[in-house]
Amino acid sequence: MRAIAALALALALTACGEGGLRGGGRGEAPVQQTLRPDCPTTAVLAEAADLRRYRTPDSQDLSDLVLNARITGLSGECAFADRRRSVRVTLNLSMDATRGPAAGDRSIAIPYFVAVTDAQNRILDKAVYTVAASFPANRSRVRMTGEEVALTLPVSVERPPASYTVVVGFQLSETELALNRRLGVR
Repeated sequence: MRAIAALALALALTACGEGGLRGGGRGEAPVQQTLRPDCPTTAVLAEAADLRRYRTPDSQDLSDLVLNARITGLSGECAFADRRRSVRVTLNLSMDATRGPAAGDRSIAIPYFVAVTDAQNRILDKAVYTVAASFPANRSRVRMTGEEVALTLPVSVERPPASYTVVVGFQLSETELALNRRLGVR
């Protein structure tokens, strides 16, 4: 449990064979799931699973709310590649977004990250992606899926696929992260 807490702190600061991956729910630490021992674990980082963006960073007034978003699911699959010397993981992130009264545009860019950690919870790689939440006229809430993210991870006897964890969450500012920590997990 301490290792998971260390992973959460580190990330906040800064599927094999022909199988599927699923991740989802949130708790105090990242919720992890591995369908099979030869697949990487997937996790939604609990304190980065919600995004509340305000017109100004120091405001938390509802009238200043630009966007309220939540990660609702993580799905994908994994398979061995390159004669079992690597594992290819594909992920899709699902989310809901609500346009706030301070939103000026009908399309809002939402940044999220996909990070890979090793068995010692060291961040090996991290990439930030953006999905556009496009709100049609007379609609303030949309459901969307981020682009499919494909990862190729080297594997060996010393570093099996299960030694990796793939963690996802919204790319938050320090103020947004502090707000999530203060309000807790929804």
